[in-house]
Amino acid sequence: MTQELETRAPTLGIVAAVVVLAVVAVPYFYLSGPNVAVYYGSPTPVPVHLVVGLFAMVSVIVFAAGRNGRTDPPTAAGAAVVLGGFMAVLTLWWALAAGELVGSFPVEATFDYHRWLLLAATLLVAASGGWYANEVL
Repeated sequence: MTQELETRAPTLGIVAAVVVLAVVAVPYFYLSGPNVAVYYGSPTPVPVHLVVGLFAMVSVIVFAAGRNGRTDPPTAAGAAVVLGGFMAVLTLWWALAAGELVGSFPVEATFDYHRWLLLAATLLVAASGGWYANEVL
């Protein structure tokens, strides 16, 4: 493997994790404060936006540390797979459960696809972790 190939996967993972953070922040610009809490918190016992946002920030650090050689790349790749997988499962659970809430917001068209966009972004983090693990193992 060339060094260039080994750095593409973690770089994509960093970009994907930043996209997750951006998508998590979108409702804060479109909904009022109490509506954001209802949107993210109702159907699941954990605050999805906080957990997924935290794991996305940790994923950025994990991918960057593995790419830059500050952490053992196989360890970083394994951690990235676990973080991305957990984010994807938690987001899928929330997206399926939050379906009935979407129609109650004034910007309904925006939020018809927001939860699925967040799921796609978290799946991209998990896929990047898998690609990275495949490259370094």
